[in-house]
Amino acid sequence: MSETETAAAYIRVSTEQQKEEDSHIRQRDRMQQWADDHGTDVEFFEDIAISGQSDERDAYDELLDSYHDYDYVVVRELSRFGRDPVAVLQDVEDIAESDGTEFVSVTEPMLDTTSAHGKLMIRLIASINGFHADLRREQAQRMVERRKEKGLPVGRPRKLDDSQMEEVFEWRRKGLSYSAIATLVEDVHNIEIDQSTIYRYCQDHDIEGA
Repeated sequence: MSETETAAAYIRVSTEQQKEEDSHIRQRDRMQQWADDHGTDVEFFEDIAISGQSDERDAYDELLDSYHDYDYVVVRELSRFGRDPVAVLQDVEDIAESDGTEFVSVTEPMLDTTSAHGKLMIRLIASINGFHADLRREQAQRMVERRKEKGLPVGRPRKLDDSQMEEVFEWRRKGLSYSAIATLVEDVHNIEIDQSTIYRYCQDHDIEGA
């Protein structure tokens, strides 16, 4: 008899009002139904009354650190995964490109990587995301060049020194998520930094995950 597949289901409710209105229960019920329909065991990861842009989403970080242990990562819809589109799409791409784990948005079939169409859509979104990142880098470089020509100061102060940046790059090369790296930086160096900044540092230096 084959082993039952497992799913990690993520629930996020952004305000106390949504909690009182039982949004988290509706999310749980919808994903439980998906799991029942697919004969899949499900474990829930819940961040209650926490913004999708918050850097303190413990359940989300736990999910990103452990998704390799599951056959699926499931959300009711992509907006529950977070509000920072760059970071969210990067995390979804990491999951979609991993070995043995599929990403499923149960109300958005186009974002279900168990299908060929879903895999194509994730790759397309990631490509567009990368295209816009390249454009931003080009625009930033042109701005730097113009400021240099005018003798003006260039860039904003970096939060991390060179050795700390190297640690960030090494963690990313080992496959850690941007949110997990941001947490590590705060734990190890007592420096508060958001995952979108970690993403930007890695993109600017062409650092890719494992």
